[in-house]
Amino acid sequence: MQKITREQLIEKAESLLTSGTVSAVLGWKKGEFDYDVSPAIFTSIDELKAKFVYGDFSSANLSKYLVKKTEKLEGKILVFLKPCDTYSFNQLLTEHRFDRDKVYAIGVQCD
Repeated sequence: MQKITREQLIEKAESLLTSGTVSAVLGWKKGEFDYDVSPAIFTSIDELKAKFVYGDFSSANLSKYLVKKTEKLEGKILVFLKPCDTYSFNQLLTEHRFDRDKVYAIGVQCD
């Protein structure tokens, strides 16, 4: 299996933001320390390139953040989901906790 890199995810997110397909990206940002990674919303390409991280510590399940983020933001949100995150994503979708039309989901590998 090909390893997905931070640069590949940024490139994909950048193309979707530029084309207007999505208005925001739900991903991970680095905190004070390398292991201090937390979920974050990115609305600009500059912010995405500067603060977006993807690696061993990008373990937070982003699907649960879609409930509030889809209510607040206009347009679609790009979200990166690991295989284990898709279970909660599908459950939240089944429970009608967020609008599926407002989400652009991309699957990423979990190391």
